[in-house]
Amino acid sequence: MAVWTYRIDQDDFIAAEGPPGTDENVRLALETLVIPFGTSADLAETYLREWRTKEREAAGQVYTLGTPSASVTRIDPERVEIVDLYGQFRTCVARVEEFECAIACLARFLRARPF
Repeated sequence: MAVWTYRIDQDDFIAAEGPPGTDENVRLALETLVIPFGTSADLAETYLREWRTKEREAAGQVYTLGTPSASVTRIDPERVEIVDLYGQFRTCVARVEEFECAIACLARFLRARPF
């Protein structure tokens, strides 16, 4: 599984970097989705935990989990659709594995930082 990396930019926002070949719009979508997390590893971990809970409860059905900046819908077993709520990126599709990895990598990054 490819790894996402993160850094804190000059404005104290999370800047995401996907693995080689990551579509720029998908990168921006994930970066926008996590803005409300700030620098909280707990919020990133809670989001991922809720996502996985919804997956178990949905039993193969479509489900959505959002933040105040974007929403993510599991549209089939392999893909998610990320929708912007404020015009920062174009609606896009990513692999479920890539999406979950990106959030898990963010949680690890934030947990390791001395904020």
